[in-house]
Order: sequence, then structure tokens, then C-alpha cells
Amino acid sequence: MTAMSGAPWSVALDYSHGAAFALAVRDALGIADPLRLPAVDPPQTLVIEPVAGSDGQIDVLWRRWWDRALSPAGQAGPGPQWPSEGLLGRAVEGNLDTLQRWSAARKREVAEATRPTRTVPRLRDALREYEQTTGVRIGGFRLQVTALPVAGPVFLPLDDDRLVVSINLLRDRAEYQRRVLTHIGAIPD
Repeated sequence: MTAMSGAPWSVALDYSHGAAFALAVRDALGIADPLRLPAVDPPQTLVIEPVAGSDGQIDVLWRRWWDRALSPAGQAGPGPQWPSEGLLGRAVEGNLDTLQRWSAARKREVAEATRPTRTVPRLRDALREYEQTTGVRIGGFRLQVTALPVAGPVFLPLDDDRLVVSINLLRDRAEYQRRVLTHIGAIPD
């Protein structure tokens, strides 16, 4: 969605429909999320068939879907970003129009939340301003940030180079920028 670069660092912000679909289905099926991300925001009502005797298999299949949806290859890959068969595939296919409309509206929210204004600089401008103000040159880094439609101000590092953040946090630009600066080690925690 948004790529920012300036030697020696870059931040790429994206929104994943596959991850958003996975979260909505997670909530509808009551699947335990190992990252403990909050519920989707706004909540989405899906028509889901009853689950009987899955012995945790749905959780395992969902986790594979989730991991693939957040992987760089999974976000950019061709074809659907969701399981094509089984309960999870049927959950998406049966609610596809609803999920697409809901997720497209969330993607527009990301665009709106990150639109530059006179009073709130873009992240790259905030990083450059930090360097100029403090006289400290920020070391090289590359961040891949995925915005998710979950409740609350979520900022979750997946590793040093990948983060997931909530759309709610993106709306609070100053806090989002502070957390990124803290994550890259530019300011103390």
C-alpha cells in the first residue's frame, strides 16, 4: 500500500485481505489465536456451519492459514489467500461477498489513517525530523508493517523486520511513530 524509503532505511505498510479474512473467521469459529490479537473491529457477523468433533484440527488448519497470510510470500502470492477446502474454505466461500466488502472498507480506513496532513507528518518525515532534531542518524533497517482490523492500539513485532499494527493505532499517528522509533531502537523504551 505505502512504501517509504530513504537511505539507509525503509518502511513498507500494507493491508492483507487474507489476514483480515482469517481474523474474521477466527472470531466466528471461536478459534484460539496464539498471538492473542483482539477481536476484529468492527465485528463482522458471518454465517458459519456448526463445528462438531474437530479435536483441535480446525485450530491447526487456521494457524497454517494465518501464518501463510502474514508471510511476505503469502501476501503477494497469486490466487486466493484462504483455504480452498474444508470448514475454513467453506466459511470464506459462503461469506465471500460479506468479507470482501468488510475488508475493502478496512483497507480504505488504512489509507485514510495514513493520509498526510499539514499537522501530522508521514512516518518518513517524522524519522528525518527525529534525525535532524536529535543529531542522531538512525541506523539501517527495513520494516514490513501489516495493518489489521482489530480492536485497540495493537503494535506487535513478529520479528525485527515485521510488525502487525491495528488500524486504530495507525489513526494515532504520534503514538504509532513513537512505537516505531522505539522498536528500531532510536528512542529508549
